[in-house]
Amino acid sequence: MAQAPDRSEGTSAGKRDVKEIARLVIGVVGLVLLIAFVVGNSNDVKVNYIFGHVHTSLIWVILIAAVLGVLVDRLVIAVGKRRRKQR
Repeated sequence: MAQAPDRSEGTSAGKRDVKEIARLVIGVVGLVLLIAFVVGNSNDVKVNYIFGHVHTSLIWVILIAAVLGVLVDRLVIAVGKRRRKQR
């Protein structure tokens, strides 16, 4: 008698591929949105700090905010993984 193929081995790899594709699509969409914001916002702005201010292009403000956002995201994920490993 012929047996049905065992699908339990391939399901976790299939899910991993879907997650990686979804992460890639979200990253590309985020990058396209970032580029659209940068292109559409080239005005000079005044950025206030605690001890002063500076005039700069809005492009730099957007790019620095995006990079800091990615760094904070990666840091939060790394801390979460570390906490899960300790349990």
